[in-house]
Amino acid sequence: MRVVGTLFQLALADFRERTRRYSFLITLLGTLFFGFLVITGKWAVRMGEYRGEYNSAWVGSLMGSASTVMLAFFGFYLVKNSLSRDRGTRVGEILASTPLSGTLYVASKFASNLAVLTLMATTLAAAAVVMQLLVSPVEVGFDLWALVAPFVFLCLPVITLVSAAAVLFESIRFLRGAAGNVLYFFAAEAAIINSLLLDVPALDFSGLGLILPSMQEAALAAYPGVELPLQVGFLWLLPAATEEATKLFHWSGIEWSLAMMPVRLMWIGAALGMTGLAAVFFDRFDPARVRRIEPAQREERRLTAEADHQDGDRRSISWSDVVPADFDFRFLRMWRAELALMVKGYHWWWYLVALGLVIVQLAVPYAYARTYALSIAWIWPLAIWSSMGTREARFNTGQIVFSSPYPQRRQFPAMFLAGLAVALLTGSGMIVRALLAGELGHVAALLIGALFVSTLALFLGVVSGTKKLFEVSYLVIWYLAVNQVPALDFLGATAASVVSGVPRAYLVMSLGLLSFAFLLRRRQMAGGIA
Repeated sequence: MRVVGTLFQLALADFRERTRRYSFLITLLGTLFFGFLVITGKWAVRMGEYRGEYNSAWVGSLMGSASTVMLAFFGFYLVKNSLSRDRGTRVGEILASTPLSGTLYVASKFASNLAVLTLMATTLAAAAVVMQLLVSPVEVGFDLWALVAPFVFLCLPVITLVSAAAVLFESIRFLRGAAGNVLYFFAAEAAIINSLLLDVPALDFSGLGLILPSMQEAALAAYPGVELPLQVGFLWLLPAATEEATKLFHWSGIEWSLAMMPVRLMWIGAALGMTGLAAVFFDRFDPARVRRIEPAQREERRLTAEADHQDGDRRSISWSDVVPADFDFRFLRMWRAELALMVKGYHWWWYLVALGLVIVQLAVPYAYARTYALSIAWIWPLAIWSSMGTREARFNTGQIVFSSPYPQRRQFPAMFLAGLAVALLTGSGMIVRALLAGELGHVAALLIGALFVSTLALFLGVVSGTKKLFEVSYLVIWYLAVNQVPALDFLGATAASVVSGVPRAYLVMSLGLLSFAFLLRRRQMAGGIA
């Protein structure tokens, strides 16, 4: 009982600390806005022009499946910060000096993650009840169990697994950063697609395979022989979107029973297994258990040690020994320094892969280079771009940087152009191909795309002070662009998006984001923080 009490207190303290943050309120409002999009039909389960009546079964399953998909993707990034926060604040080192076991600590983080995601799911469930009370009495009656059951059977196992995955990724050193964020994004995508395509209940991660076939059967019973192209997601982003469904059918839902529990409990069991595995990999904030210090961390420690040494020597230095400062500023030297800071600390194989991706852009057929090679090349430097605008906040060097001569006019543009240079270099193969092919419109789209990536990274870095916001946002936009959603095709992957003027919209957006980032950095300088 004492262990249970300790676990509860640790999880409760962590949960309270999260929910008292301003960012949590923003996230909660975002969750409510997502529920509003589902209620208004912007996110929907669509079968061509057919949809079910807004009875309790349809509304509950719609909101439950939407919550499952949203929390499977974004819930992970929402809660993947608990161990990192303790590392950054050095609270972990204090906890490591106590008798608290690593297993109990990891379990408390898992419980805290689950509590946060459960609160989000509960908020969406409440929105489903409100939607049913406001809309469905016009069509059908009210059934509370039909509304809530999808959250219990679909959403709860998913958020349990996501909570454990977040702890596991934070416990494994090479999965803590951008690599882990990218890997999870594609793993979650594969799991959701798996649920839609495979008729294997044991592999139905999201539980969508439980309800979607039943919906299709009801539609076919009402309209025999019709084609039912199943699409799930935001309607305005889905290819070949049709008008709002006008042909209704009655779907009474599925019979939620205890017979479904073993399959869904399997995922909860997998979550507990992940938590146990995380406890094995957890280093208990002990530097001795880290086999190798990253070059960037080693360089940071060296600079810190030199600064401390200089502070110690400064006591014995007289004014006659002080060398006058060199005020000969050269922008090219500042740009090179910013670029060196961005790419410093990466292994030789990282540069080899980047070079290989440029060669692939030059070697493969034009269409493949445009659609696939460039997209891979512009996801590879994700960790480099995500550091833009965040160093002052992450390393607490804002007061030093902002007290230098003219940082707004010197360091800020150099940082922006360094990020732009990375985008141009990694996409140089495609730019050369487009020039040789005489595709000047595509060349302009590529240049604007490079500008957009650098601007977005800088803006989100200055706004949040963390790398995660850009990594998640860029992953989503990049994924939709690769899937040829015209409005988000900043890659210029399709000729249609170039002809329709999408690059011009991104140019305007980039200039606006750059201006906002500039003004926000000026405000941060006035406050002495970053």
